[in-house]
Amino acid sequence: MVLGYPPQVTTRKTLGEREFIFFMALVSAMSALAIDLLLPAFADMRPAFDLEPDATDLSLTITLFFMGTGVGNLFWGPIADAKGRKPVLVVSMALYGVGAFISAFAPSLAVLYAARFLWGIASAGPRTLTQAIVRDRYSGDAMARIMTLVQTAFFLAPVIAPVLGKGLVELGSWRYVMGFGVVSAVAVILWSLRLEETLDPAHRRPLNFKGTVRGFQAVIANKVTRGYLLAVTFSFGAFFSFLSSSELLFEDVFDRSSWFVPFFSIVSVLFGGVALATNRLLRRTTGRNVAMGAGVGMLVASVALLAVALITDGTPNVVLFLVVFTVANACHVGFFPTANSLALEPMGQMAGTAAAVLGFTTSVGGALLASLINRSIDGSVTPMALGYAVYVATAVACQAWAAHHAKAMEPVDA
Repeated sequence: MVLGYPPQVTTRKTLGEREFIFFMALVSAMSALAIDLLLPAFADMRPAFDLEPDATDLSLTITLFFMGTGVGNLFWGPIADAKGRKPVLVVSMALYGVGAFISAFAPSLAVLYAARFLWGIASAGPRTLTQAIVRDRYSGDAMARIMTLVQTAFFLAPVIAPVLGKGLVELGSWRYVMGFGVVSAVAVILWSLRLEETLDPAHRRPLNFKGTVRGFQAVIANKVTRGYLLAVTFSFGAFFSFLSSSELLFEDVFDRSSWFVPFFSIVSVLFGGVALATNRLLRRTTGRNVAMGAGVGMLVASVALLAVALITDGTPNVVLFLVVFTVANACHVGFFPTANSLALEPMGQMAGTAAAVLGFTTSVGGALLASLINRSIDGSVTPMALGYAVYVATAVACQAWAAHHAKAMEPVDA
């Protein structure tokens, strides 16, 4: 319970639980699709914009998308708490389609860059709304179970999207890839017609600058939310470095560049399986126990990773490194949706604002933390191993602090 509000909104549900989960999974995957679909199209895009075959200019389309997502998180959450979840979802997906449409017909790199930034702002909407809508309908461990199922789509998207993107390029051109963003946005909008508003009108918050700032302050002031927010941010700092620097490790440290795509595809499927296993585990124990167990497991694997790196002067056996590295990241997959749900638990119908703060902090803060690791990688895995150990240790400490305060807030049985 927070600010005198009930912890869960009760509303008539048009979507059954299974359809609701599939819909939320699609919505949550929209951001990942907008990134991973584009990667196979880069080779086809370079000549279209008069770029050299080895030019890196197109990588800015990914960076600008992430920047737009970080900025967008701060807006969609408070708007959703004021105007309701469903209209904001529809508007953000319409803007998503506009960004994709402009990208598809971009006549120059400057227009493409601007469109991708707009696309990123729009993609923050479905990401934030997924968490807020799930929090409206579920609470506690039930929310954590639903979020682990929804999160499975996030990890399977990197497996499916590149194949789909390559197929669209072969079918037509890179513009077909951008156009798919329009099609998927329309699909979500049409499907959302079956979704009833999940935020009780009586619990809507006024939309103004002071009210929004007070909402952000209320989220940060809650010790449980703040502790889990920091835990997820530091955990994401390590995980983002894995996403952004894995290819560099394969090429620069291990001289196994051909291994990257198969490895990334295999671990993505594995991570989807871990998310499903976490869902089953949450039926037998509490989310707090699952988050702590996953966090400790991630810490043990990270310390082992650092030991392997130090013993081998930063160039360990590639198979040994990948096994330990994968275990650490698999634990993150179990940790993230559970800890994220625990962070939202005290927020009640302020879930939109809370999800906005979580999205912004984990995206921007995690990216900045990851950049410290990425800039230090130079022919050795030691910087990444050290970064994992430090960040994960901090994350575990933060979640232990949050769990302590959550337990202190629980009512004492007579």
